Amino acid sequence: MKCACNCGGMTAGGNFLPGHDQRLRAELERRVGGIINLRMLVEAAEHFVEGNIGSYQFNGMVKELFENISPNKNGA
Repeated sequence: MKCACNCGGMTAGGNFLPGHDQRLRAELERRVGGIINLRMLVEAAEHFVEGNIGSYQFNGMVKELFENISPNKNGA
């Protein structure tokens, strides 16, 4: 099975090679600007799925979050 972190490695049956779950977590944190932004992104998605916010508001929240990431944080 291919490693779920997209490294291209093959696992012995699990989702990740040893330590690669943390590699993926760290990469996701980096891409969204840190653990707090990751939490905000997940919470926004939860609010959308629960029907507490509409798609327009959700899209705005996601766009604002990514627009506020400095180029050094997201690798751009």
